[in-house]
Amino acid sequence: MFHGTLDQQTASGLDTLRKRIDAAGIPSSKLDETLILATWNIREFGRRPRTPAAIHFIAEILGQFDLIAITELRDNLTDLRKVMDVLGGYWKVVFSDFNTDAAGNRERIAYLYDSRAVVFSGLVAEADPPKRKDRKTKKYVSTIEWWRSPFMASFRAGNFDFVLLTAHIRWGAGEGDRLAELTQLAEWVQNRMKEKHVFDRDIGSCPRRWCRWIEQSRPAARFQLAL
Repeated sequence: MFHGTLDQQTASGLDTLRKRIDAAGIPSSKLDETLILATWNIREFGRRPRTPAAIHFIAEILGQFDLIAITELRDNLTDLRKVMDVLGGYWKVVFSDFNTDAAGNRERIAYLYDSRAVVFSGLVAEADPPKRKDRKTKKYVSTIEWWRSPFMASFRAGNFDFVLLTAHIRWGAGEGDRLAELTQLAEWVQNRMKEKHVFDRDIGSCPRRWCRWIEQSRPAARFQLAL
């Protein structure tokens, strides 16, 4: 990571942030031994240009992990590229297409990773909902209507191959709105549990069985920052 020459205010803010990171006790990554994962909803990331200071702060936080699922990444990737410039050449990214309708909010999901610790291994796709045949039209139609399509990609760390799946669930008017979509996603996951998946999520609340599945993939630390 290279922050370059900083103004006094940004340098001071970065020093304060590093103290907060140290206090959070994020585990250190050990090559071929551990993999530090995180998920971060960077609110409306790319909708408006971040300040130079914010770019450095975001990069400093992301750099504490080996692989990060980012939600609310917008169609404009300029700020993401600026963050990656600070992180350095080892950092790579794979991301989904953005939704053009109002429901999708022009959002993407991305996986940002340090290629020294983990590598992308080929699979990148949106979760494909199951289909059934309509008796009248004879066409196969989806049984799930995702608010925003869950996004998954495959990675390898040492001899460990895995798939991450990230969903940005609609907040809605209440818990019921979230539970309905999460239940559908949980059922989709359950049908794929014969595969070796690691699941991630960005949600406010979830069904009990779904929470048990995702508990193991909680990030090492969360930062509530307005950047």
